[in-house]
Amino acid sequence: MGYVLDRGGTPLDHIAIGVPDTERGVEELGEVLGYKPVLTKPEPDQFYWSGSLPLGAGRFLEILGPNPEYRKFNPFIEIVRRLEQPQPLFWYVATDNFARFEAAAKAAGAPVERVQTVSHEVHGTITDYTRGIIGPGFLSVSPNVIEWRSRFAALTEGDGPEFVSLELAHPEADRLNSAFKVLGINQHVSKGPHRIGLNLNTPKGPVSFAGDGLELRGVTAMARMAGLYFRWLAKR
Repeated sequence: MGYVLDRGGTPLDHIAIGVPDTERGVEELGEVLGYKPVLTKPEPDQFYWSGSLPLGAGRFLEILGPNPEYRKFNPFIEIVRRLEQPQPLFWYVATDNFARFEAAAKAAGAPVERVQTVSHEVHGTITDYTRGIIGPGFLSVSPNVIEWRSRFAALTEGDGPEFVSLELAHPEADRLNSAFKVLGINQHVSKGPHRIGLNLNTPKGPVSFAGDGLELRGVTAMARMAGLYFRWLAKR
């Protein structure tokens, strides 16, 4: 029995494209993709704000940027603020049993970290889920995992671009592919420099997004986060 849900031949539940300014990014990507994204209110006390477009078969595209009302330091969103162009940041797989997935991931050497259960109202609908990062640490090519109990219907219903493929590469491809196989994540990681790409079909033709991927783990990441913190502090 698989640990993740199939979304039309892919394990992708949703993927986030980062933009430095949320409202402007949602508007500009809507023009590029030929569909108007739904922009909802930010989740309570969250550093990010996002819009969405359906990708078919229960998948969706998240267009994610800073929440202007968030005043605390967050290294992830400080990186997003500095993006020169929209690029994929992370992707999710979905499970119908978070605890079972979590146990299997731990056994596979890919522990689920930073687990959060979130419940809030979106346009009159309670959105309720549990999510976590498939570790160790954060890598753009390694998916996050989510168990949806209820969600805002516009995330996945209605018109939007057609999902074509997700492309992943990382120097630790062998380790990642081994863990993916155990967890039933039917997505290959090629060996090479850290890279994440998304390919879509739109009314305006094929559209692709790609980026070098984010890696928040280890000594290098700690040094980068410290640098971001002091730059953020200097602007206060």
